[in-house]
Amino acid sequence: MEIPEKGPTQALPAQNRSLEKVTRTPIETNGAQRNAEEKDTVSLTERGRAFKAAADHAHSLPEIREDRVMELKRKLEEGTYRVSGHRIAVNMINESLENNQVLEHIDTKA
Repeated sequence: MEIPEKGPTQALPAQNRSLEKVTRTPIETNGAQRNAEEKDTVSLTERGRAFKAAADHAHSLPEIREDRVMELKRKLEEGTYRVSGHRIAVNMINESLENNQVLEHIDTKA
């Protein structure tokens, strides 16, 4: 077996170029010239705008709900915090059913 002189540990000529040497040239599109520095635009559907607004709102919320944490701490200290086994079981079953629905849509034969 022969190993070529240029291997993955040696830089190729294209990797040695600096970005400052690259010049922008006009691009011709449908007979009209435009600068490569022009920006493309994106337009969202109403559903996309609603999703973005919801995502932005979710990102603005605190990761830890201090008010809920303090309420649970208070209930624990007072001994008034009650756990509903039925509610936990229902949530576990619902989550399992949701997971099964997701798995039905995943191609596991790949």
